[in-house]
Amino acid sequence: MEMGRRVDPIILEALSASSPPDFLSSLKYHFEAGGKRMRAALVILSCASAGGKIQNALRPAAVVEMIHNYSLVMDDLIDRGEVRRGKPTVRVVAGDSVSLLIAMYYREILDQIIQSCVRSTRIRKIAVRAMKDIIDGERLDLLFEQAERDEPYLESNRITDPSFRQYLEMIGKKTAALFRAASEIGGHAAKARPRVVDSLSEFGWKAGLAFQIMDDVLDICGSNTGKQVGKDVIEHKLGNSAILIGMRYLTDRKKAELLKILRSKRVPFRMARRAQRLVAQTPAEIECREIAKAYLDEAKQRLSILKDSEYKRSLMVLSDLVVSRRF
Repeated sequence: MEMGRRVDPIILEALSASSPPDFLSSLKYHFEAGGKRMRAALVILSCASAGGKIQNALRPAAVVEMIHNYSLVMDDLIDRGEVRRGKPTVRVVAGDSVSLLIAMYYREILDQIIQSCVRSTRIRKIAVRAMKDIIDGERLDLLFEQAERDEPYLESNRITDPSFRQYLEMIGKKTAALFRAASEIGGHAAKARPRVVDSLSEFGWKAGLAFQIMDDVLDICGSNTGKQVGKDVIEHKLGNSAILIGMRYLTDRKKAELLKILRSKRVPFRMARRAQRLVAQTPAEIECREIAKAYLDEAKQRLSILKDSEYKRSLMVLSDLVVSRRF
């Protein structure tokens, strides 16, 4: 996502401007480890597709990318993640306590970047809404976990038999909310008309749902994703599209076996592999890809309001990668 990487100098400059020298390398680590910058690209291409100047989209795009990476550092802390983007996570490199401080620092820096954006008041409102949604999405994601955590709130509210509707609510907040914010912010950076901004917002929402459904599929059915193999199984998560769809097709005995794995106190590699094989016996991957494609088709229909341009075409190509990607 070369377009999205244009935010890197803005982010690194913002981190360098006020951080203690001996803390800077730790603050930069997560961004320098890589990443697709898909959300930043969404901001830039949404702005350009709506007739705006790319230069006006770079700082708003940096805001969205900061939100995303702030949430990833927090997610790895909560899930005790060890691998991200094919490299050790921030918490592995810096430790849990410092990792928390890094995430908090990202949150403050992104607010500073907002101040220099076009339509900064609106962008701040959208950013805050997205961060609240992400936090609630993370809460729901925790409630889909089937074992290990013995925290009082989670034990009292754990979701043991989720519907696909509940799953969509969770990923809507956890993932699609930021895709929606990225596209919407891009529209505001272009100073687009309200109905154009609304269409971009809906495009981002549907594309975000498709993205997370495919992310779940790749976690269970993919390889070389840059993440821990079968991460959702190891983390006892029932909130995964491939698992939920797969269980519809498993026999009662195999469904019980899969749930037993997810509810085990510890899920070693061999058990995670067994869970993956159980899901692979079903048409879960095919069905999930069909669901994701349907959402993506709906998303692309929302772009009909935009005039044809190279940027609109690039936005369509970027959205296609959501479903066709293999990592």
